[in-house]
Amino acid sequence: MSWILWICFFVSLLLSYLDQRKILKLKDWVIIIAAFLLCELYVDLFGLLIPVGFIMGLIYMNKKKKFLYAKALMFGLITVFVIFYTPKISFQQIKALSESNKYTEQFNQVKAVSNFKIESDINNVLQKAANHLKDKNPNSEIPVDDPHVVFSIWVLQHRNVALQDLDWLWYKAPLELHYYWQINRPDPLVTLEYVVFNEVGYMGVFEREHEKEPYHLRTIYEFDRLKTWTPMIP
Repeated sequence: MSWILWICFFVSLLLSYLDQRKILKLKDWVIIIAAFLLCELYVDLFGLLIPVGFIMGLIYMNKKKKFLYAKALMFGLITVFVIFYTPKISFQQIKALSESNKYTEQFNQVKAVSNFKIESDINNVLQKAANHLKDKNPNSEIPVDDPHVVFSIWVLQHRNVALQDLDWLWYKAPLELHYYWQINRPDPLVTLEYVVFNEVGYMGVFEREHEKEPYHLRTIYEFDRLKTWTPMIP
């Protein structure tokens, strides 16, 4: 995002000189741009910005009496300060925030949100737990890498429930523990897993980069209830 701010300030600088374009020569435009770029030279002193380039340009301007370029120095100074002190926000973070808002709109109240990176250990830990349940009943046809299996394991472990095997997890656990579950796949790369109890609900967001890759748990929402509908809890 910082480069967008830089471009905006740079274009604004050039536009601010348009009223003088008839008297400005090519050399003047070069010096204006150079003065602006000179302000990019600074020292980060324990989080305090020291505008070395601006000071150098100011000294040169006063010495040569070239006050025409003062505006370029001011634009450069403002630009470097804004970019330096503005929190670094990437497009990925903006996208994640937008998606988070889209998901949270369906809940009456969000109690907690947990985000995980692709390389987070949680996916390996949950996959090992799924494999362990498979070992208890090798004849089970429930796929161990299914997002519903993985998320159900997380939810029940989060609630300190002892797990039996994959068939129990898929077929019997919802009835015995009285919860509703649902899968929503808005596109081939995203699947949303819901597990809803009477007093609390959980939604897991699973993502993958390509259709042939396994899903990774990226976000968990804990909420009180859904806005639009109330599931039938067995």
